[in-house]
Formats: sequence, structure tokens, C-alpha cells
Amino acid sequence: MNMGACQIRLQEGALVIVEGVYHKVLSRDASGVTLRTLGARPVSVTKSHAELADLYFGEPRRLQLVEDTTAGLPQGVQDNLLRTIDTFDVRQQDAALMRLDYMQACDRCFAERTHKKVLKGYAEIAKLVAAERRQRVIENEGSHPDDVPLERVSGSSLKGWYGRWRKGGRALAALIPLHDQKGRAGFRLDPEVEVILAERVREDWLIRNGPPLSHVILFIQGRVERENKTRAVPLDVPDAMTIRRWVKANVSRFDEIYHRQGPAEAEQAFRHVKKAPQATRPLEIVEIDHTPLDVLVLEGDGTPARNRRRKDKRTKRVWLTVAICAATRMIVGFHLSEERPSWTSVMHCLRMAVLPKDLTRVRVETSWPVFGVPEVVKLDNGREFHSRSMKAAAGQLRFELRYMPRRKPHLKGKVERALGTIARDFCAYLPGRTFRDVRERGDYDSVGQAALTLAQLIEFFTIWVVDIYHNRKHGGLLGRTPLQRWQDLIGYGTRLPPSADDLDPLIALVVPRTIQRHGITFLGLTFQSDELKGVRRRKGFHFGEEFLVKVDASDLGHLLVLVDEEAGWIRVPCDDALADGTSLAEWRDVVRTARRMTLEGQRVARATLVRAMELLRAECRKAGVKPQRLASTDVDWFREHADDPMFEVAWDVADENAHEAERLRTRRPRKAAPSAAADGQAAPAPRIGQGGRKTGGRPVRAAQDDSVAAQPARSPPVTAAATVPAATMPAAAADDIGFDADDPDNWTAE
Repeated sequence: MNMGACQIRLQEGALVIVEGVYHKVLSRDASGVTLRTLGARPVSVTKSHAELADLYFGEPRRLQLVEDTTAGLPQGVQDNLLRTIDTFDVRQQDAALMRLDYMQACDRCFAERTHKKVLKGYAEIAKLVAAERRQRVIENEGSHPDDVPLERVSGSSLKGWYGRWRKGGRALAALIPLHDQKGRAGFRLDPEVEVILAERVREDWLIRNGPPLSHVILFIQGRVERENKTRAVPLDVPDAMTIRRWVKANVSRFDEIYHRQGPAEAEQAFRHVKKAPQATRPLEIVEIDHTPLDVLVLEGDGTPARNRRRKDKRTKRVWLTVAICAATRMIVGFHLSEERPSWTSVMHCLRMAVLPKDLTRVRVETSWPVFGVPEVVKLDNGREFHSRSMKAAAGQLRFELRYMPRRKPHLKGKVERALGTIARDFCAYLPGRTFRDVRERGDYDSVGQAALTLAQLIEFFTIWVVDIYHNRKHGGLLGRTPLQRWQDLIGYGTRLPPSADDLDPLIALVVPRTIQRHGITFLGLTFQSDELKGVRRRKGFHFGEEFLVKVDASDLGHLLVLVDEEAGWIRVPCDDALADGTSLAEWRDVVRTARRMTLEGQRVARATLVRAMELLRAECRKAGVKPQRLASTDVDWFREHADDPMFEVAWDVADENAHEAERLRTRRPRKAAPSAAADGQAAPAPRIGQGGRKTGGRPVRAAQDDSVAAQPARSPPVTAAATVPAATMPAAAADDIGFDADDPDNWTAE
């Protein structure tokens, strides 16, 4: 390649790389350039300008120019020039940009020759730039002149910055402050002192529940002082700041947390995570969690606070269960209860999430268009999330239960953030707040200010969710509101089971039961149907085979029985009309009341159950409140004690048909049991179960008279807590049929 008279500018002493070998420029003239290799045996060679051009522009590139722009710069500036500006701290970047204004002003002044390159000239330029920067801040931010200080840069500082900037190739990194290199470099510690320091830090400070570093510093200084007593030349005792600097330089933060707080805390603080798969469809992932609300509600009838004295006011903390859609941040369901979180809380929350929301009686202005079965439900490892009924509902509705590991709340961070928002925003204006701690509460009287009932709190929370939370812009949705995001993605649709009846498992208990000749027994009630009778006659049926039974805790009038995978669940009604529309809580109260109306050791007659039910309903109507239909404790009571033989009772609710009633009227009266007064000891009253097997009973409270059995059945007025005397007990209460004390179906909690 002939480049004519064009020459490459190379200064004497410059370095170039020719075909991978370093050369130093010795001289340059019109004919060419003399180069010499570096090393123990240097070789000189002369290249013409045309040859150098061919080496530089030809393929492959065989000539490279080595520019040493950092010669004479401090080592810190040289290190900074190897980094990009965005790798520095924000404050360092701001300082470099500030200095860049002064550099550009120096270039202008020196080019226009208005100032000389002397200290006085640099000082004048610094004053001009400082005034311009101050005026710019006042105009841009609208600040008062007295509030904006004037920067003070000396002429010598500006001269140093300008020299570094030019030698550094006018790179912005050359203007980064070197504050980290100020002060004394390194630690001036004797090696023996450093050994003592490392030993004491390792054995006294890097341990679980170890003392603070200030105590370890005293241990180190005391150890060095003891060593000096045996030495001719004493060691320098390190001061506290020197020891702290040594610990900061030699002990990493990970090691500190790992040894002092444990591996779990270290893993939590320094774990390496990657972004989890994000939900893109409505109800693709639903996260559920609990929290106690920082507010007290009134118990009982909810008498307003102004009509109650503080000492008569009964309050209770409220628990909230929330389900949130990960893709839209919509709250799809919630449950508020005075009871601690349980299986019932979760199922009520899920049921609300799946069903359409009825807002006809709620004072809201926007809609809540959320319903459908989720695809994945994220849960923690609480006991209430591992119940058999929960897993059965997931299998019936075909959604996945995904349990998060313990102590990793970030894996369901969306519901965690929502709970934080609820505690911070919703509870802020409620009367009766308990606050997060006593310091924040101050002298606020939480009990005295409590004025809301649970029903009012549910209404207010619904209004807050529908009209406020769903219509507020969310940072995780790029400025969209949850309701807008739901409407954006609603084209995907939501999933529903084939029939709305399949939603019954969300409120049903799942228990194993066998199908007997008379049907299925549960809590003393008998459930039978023609379809259930056919199950016993089908091919492959085995006596004692257990079937999954679903019980609606709010209505004991029917059961759902899983016959097989193909037939699915069949509905079996209760033979006794007493159970229709009766919840588990009501049935338990009825049975307990009937037991108090019956002698100990005797079976409860159906007539007594009817009287007990009428009594409870009359008391509820008299009190002006409706009977409680269902609470989480009612369901938990059955789940924990229904099959526990420790809770044996003596009641039977078998139907008293006409034939059995006739048998009771015509049989011979039994002889009276010997009284405790005659024998001088309590006489046990044996209980006879099916098959004639005797079981141990409780002692009779009073002697019975055979004449009592002949009296007509009466129903003396009693209260729910009263115990009926033996003299007024009807004969049917003393002898009933079909009771087996060993049958777990006849057990309940006292």
C-alpha cells in the first residue's frame, strides 16, 4: 500500500507492537522510523512510513500503538481509569460531574486567553464556576439564595484536577475523588499482637450468642498486657479503633452472621436467588396467609362503646386470612374471625375466592369481578394447611397445593406485602387499634376506644378492598391498578368445575366411614338412601371397607359419599329431620343441653333432644340474637375429638319408632337399684350397649323409684345449664335403644 507522504506520528521513546513483539521508537525522519525490540538482546530495525502504514491498516492488523496516558498520575487515578464511571458510588459520580464543570470552564478560559495558567487564574475561574452553579440551582429548584451555599474550590485544587484530567485522556474517571486513600495505610501491628487478636476474635467473638466486640476488645488488651509482664521488650497494646479496623478488614460480614447468628440467618442474608416464574393469567397462582389485625373488636351483642363502661367491655383480637392473585394483585377472598387460623379459615377464604362476590348490601361504588378456581395455591407449612379436607378439596377441584419452605416468606412475597399494606393503611383509622408495639401505642386506650363489632369490621374491610385497594396504582403492575390489570387479563378466562355442586368440598369435612346395614352413622345420626343401599349389593363390596365421607359443617342434613372414581360423590340425606339445616355447632349445643336434662349414665331420648333444641332456640329469640351457625372452633373440635375414645358420652339419637315405643310401655319394670344410703356406698349404674355387653358407668346421683317410670312423660321448664332431678326425669330418658358406648360415632367433647 502506497500512502504517499502521509506519516504516522510517533514520538521518540513511544512503544509499538509489531507482529506481537514490543518495540521502542528510537528516531523518526522523512525516510522512516527506527525501532528496537525490548529484552536482553535488543534488535534494531528501520521501517519506512509506507511499511508502517501497511502493517497498521492491512489484514491482519500487525501494528498497534501503545499509548501511556497515565504516566505521572497517582496510582489511585490509574486504577480508576481502568473502571467505567457507572461502577463507582453515586456520590463519587456526582463529585466527578461537579469537577467536570470546572474542567470545561478552564478549557474555555485558556482557549480565549482570558485567564493564565497560574494559581491566581485557576482561583478566579473557580469563583466564576461556583457562582454559575449556585445560580443554576436557584433557578432550577426555586430555592431561596440564602439556602444555597457557595462552593469553595481553591486555585491549587483546581490546578491539580485539571492536570489529572488532561493526563488521564480527559476521562471522567480521572476526576473521581480519592477519599479512600486518605489517612494511615494498613495496620501497624506487631505479628505477635495480630496472632493474639485473631485468636481472641475467633474464640470469643465468632461464636453463637457471643459477647459484643467491645468486650472482646478488653479481652485482647488484657491478654497483651499479661504477655508484656513476661517480656523484656513489651508489645504495643492496640487501641479499640485499631482492633475494630482489623476486624472489619479481616472478618467478612458473611462469617460474622454465620458464626454469631447461625447458618439460617447467613443463608437468608447472602443467598443467591433467581427470579421465579411469573404468573401471566388470572388465578394462575394464588397466595394465602394469615395475620392478626392490630385492632380490637367487641364481643357479644356489640353494644356501642358509649353505652358500656370500660370494665364491662369485652374485646378480642381479630385474625385475617387473605388470598391474593399473583398476576393481578387482586384480593380474591378473605376471612375475618375472632378464632385463631384453622382449616375452617382457609376453606372459607377459598370458597369466597371461587364464588362470585355478592355486594348488594355493601356500600361500595366499584365492582369485584373475581371468581374461579385457582390453578396453584401457595401456602406455608401451618398445620391448618395440611388437613385431609384441604387436600381432598384440592383433588376435587383440581388445583395444586404448593407448600413453601419454613422461614422463607419471600417465596410468597405478594401476599406478605398485601398484609403489610393492610396493617399500615386499613388499620390506621380504626378505633381500638393495638399498634405494632407499646412504644408506638403510647397512652392510647385500645380497650376503651374499641367500638366495632366483627360484622362492622367485615363490612369496612370489604369497602376498603373493593374501592381503595383494587383502585390504587401498584408498583409491581407498572402503574396499573389491580382492577385494571384484572380487566386487561380477563380475556384468558377463569376455570370452574363442571358443576357448582362440586364447590361443596370447600366447606366439607372429610372423614372415613363404613357403610353398615342401616347406612352411615355420624355423631349419632343415621344417613341412608336407596343409592347407598345399592352400594352394599354391588360386586366387590367388602364389609368393613371405608369410604370417604364429606360433611358440611353448616348443615348436617346430608352427607357426600365417594363411591368410586367414576360414580363420584353421591348425596345421602339424614333419616332424622332434626338435622336439617342444623350446623355442627348447634348440634353440639343441643346434645350438651340434652345431656344436662338426662340422668348421668342414662341415654338421651329423642324427645329430650327436641326439647333441648326448642329451649335453645327460645333462649336465642329471647336474647334477640340469632344462633351461631358455624365457627372455626366447631370444626376443629370435631376434627380433633370425633374419633378420640377419651371423650366418651352416654347419649343416643336413634329414632324412636312406634314399635319400640310400644315395647317400652309394655315391658315389666325393673327392680330399683339399691340406694347409696342403704349400702353405705355409691351404686354404679351399668350401661348396656348393643349385643348386651356391659360398660362401666358413672355413679347415680340419686336413688330411683320404680314409680317414676310409670309416670307420664313430662317436660319441666329448665334452663340450658340446669340439671333435671331424677324425680322429674321421663321414663323414655332412662331406657332408649340402639346406643353403643364403644361406637366412635357416639363420642363428642365435653
